[in-house]
Amino acid sequence: MALITHMTIGTAQNASPILKDMTLPEDPRNTLMFSWKANSVLMLFMTIAFGSGFFLEAGLLVLYNALLAGGLSAAAVFTAIQVGANPLKFPPMPLFTCIAVLGICSYVL
Repeated sequence: MALITHMTIGTAQNASPILKDMTLPEDPRNTLMFSWKANSVLMLFMTIAFGSGFFLEAGLLVLYNALLAGGLSAAAVFTAIQVGANPLKFPPMPLFTCIAVLGICSYVL
C-alpha cells in the first residue's frame, strides 16, 4: 500500500510546479527537491519493511511502520491546518493515513 499510494497520490504533479519555478530562492527549491526524493526512498523502504514483516512474521516491524506512517499523517494534518488547507485534500495526509490504518489492521490481524 505504501508504494501504491505513493505512485498514485504522490505524483510529480504536486511538486513539479514548485521545482520548475525559477523565481523561488534556490535553497527552498533544493530542499523541496530533496524532500521529494527522500519521500520516495521512505516509501520504498516502508514497502520493503511491510513485506518483510509479513513474510518473516515480524509484527513489531509492521507496527513500527504503521506508527511511523501515523506520525507522518499527523504532521500532514498540522501542516495543512498551519497553511490554511483542508487536511483531507492535502496529498500526504490520505497517503500516510491509508498506510497507517492498513498497517495497524495488518498488525492486529
